[in-house]
Amino acid sequence: MKITELKENSLSTEEEFIQNLFQQELDEDYDSSGVPLYYANGKVYIDNSDTHTLIFGNTGSKKTRNFVIPSVYTMGMAGESMIISDPKGEIYCNTSGYLRNKDYSIMVFNLREPENSSQWNPLMLPYEYYRNGKVDKAIEMLSDLCMQLKAQVHTERDPYWENQAMDLLMGMILMLFECEPDETKIHMESLQRMRMYIALEDSVNAKSCVFWDLIRTFPDNSIIRYKLASVYNLRNVEKTLNCVVSTLDSMLRCFIFNRKLLNLISSSNINFETIAQKKTALYLITPDEKKTYHFLVSVFVKQCYECLIDFAQDSNDSFLPIRVNFILDEFSNFPRIADMPAMISAARSRNIRFLLIVQSKQQLLAEYGDDAETIKSNCKNWIYLSCRELSLLREIEELCGICEIDGKQYPLLSITQLQRLHIDREDSQALILRSGIAPFISWVKDFSVYPQSKYEKADFPKTRTDSLNCFSVLKYVHDKLAKELENKEKLVNLDDLFDD
Repeated sequence: MKITELKENSLSTEEEFIQNLFQQELDEDYDSSGVPLYYANGKVYIDNSDTHTLIFGNTGSKKTRNFVIPSVYTMGMAGESMIISDPKGEIYCNTSGYLRNKDYSIMVFNLREPENSSQWNPLMLPYEYYRNGKVDKAIEMLSDLCMQLKAQVHTERDPYWENQAMDLLMGMILMLFECEPDETKIHMESLQRMRMYIALEDSVNAKSCVFWDLIRTFPDNSIIRYKLASVYNLRNVEKTLNCVVSTLDSMLRCFIFNRKLLNLISSSNINFETIAQKKTALYLITPDEKKTYHFLVSVFVKQCYECLIDFAQDSNDSFLPIRVNFILDEFSNFPRIADMPAMISAARSRNIRFLLIVQSKQQLLAEYGDDAETIKSNCKNWIYLSCRELSLLREIEELCGICEIDGKQYPLLSITQLQRLHIDREDSQALILRSGIAPFISWVKDFSVYPQSKYEKADFPKTRTDSLNCFSVLKYVHDKLAKELENKEKLVNLDDLFDD
């Protein structure tokens, strides 16, 4: 059976497929837009609803060229904001010029070339929450960051060292937040300086250590003392303490040896709230040949999402004024984003939409386990391009259903047929599965056909290289102890006055 024969019998016809889609000219502006699902006669047909979309396609199936870049064009025509993961920098090169011409605010978090980037400090948003009295929110956000750093050194051996090192890191960050009112000193370099004061305390000779003195300045019932209780009890146990600190060093190693990266994340000029207030394109450019810094993208996406949710909650209708699209290319190559199933479930009601692009079902399962099903089920649009993964092919074959020919039942699209979709330089086929209608074999175009592709890419921003101001543990402890001594002397003098 040929696909064209089945199309006449059981697949959606063109008329059936496009009747619930929005027809979009490529030279006009619109109030809303979405992923182009069909291209015909110089027009695209898009789903401009709040529906999430999931794209399956292995390497070379033109996921980015046929869907991701065209989606940026169509969403740009509607003035919608976008957070775009861009593993190769290809999306930025082919869309930033057009968006700049449309008066977009363009920001880039560039892990491939840290010197050509906007700046984002992963500690700044939790710090702002903490200083504004939202301590629980700050701790939740810090837990996500620390869990990602812990995952970088995870082994199948005894998790004790990783857990102790994570508690130590969390406690150090909270001490920094509590002690330092100057936000310019809240960064990873300040944590590195603080770490240098961790040393064995000699209780026999009554030799103190400034790091443990810093901990002792906090009340016993404080969250900081609670987080550091286990490590504090190891201050006299040399071998165990050294192992914990060594694990902490491994967690922070990527910041120690890459000074360009450290500078990139030591301050922030990316404001998440503005993404919902004016049309913005924020590109997350990462090296596609290695995953060393991919965890930062996962942390970035989670913090951005939570900030947008808070912004929506503070509005009258709990709805963002501008739709924000998370376009996450190579989604399953990034470390697990904490609470992703809950995020994708709640996003639609806040005017947030996800476009997720993965190479295979197995990649998604490997990163998210059982939660992969929740993610998939929340995406009502599925786009299949090409793969050799038998489990995915079987699932799509079943989802397509069956047809009856000459009294016999056959898969509407067999596994063999699913592997034979046409992929060419300009014109390609894609299987579209949408809720409520029969499957459709769509024709889509390479982004080079779109008139928006003619624009030269925008210049990269330049990372500021100002010298860093750091939190001083010695000065803080000295000033704290001096103030306590001064208060004690005042009390003594006051007692003498009453004695007289």
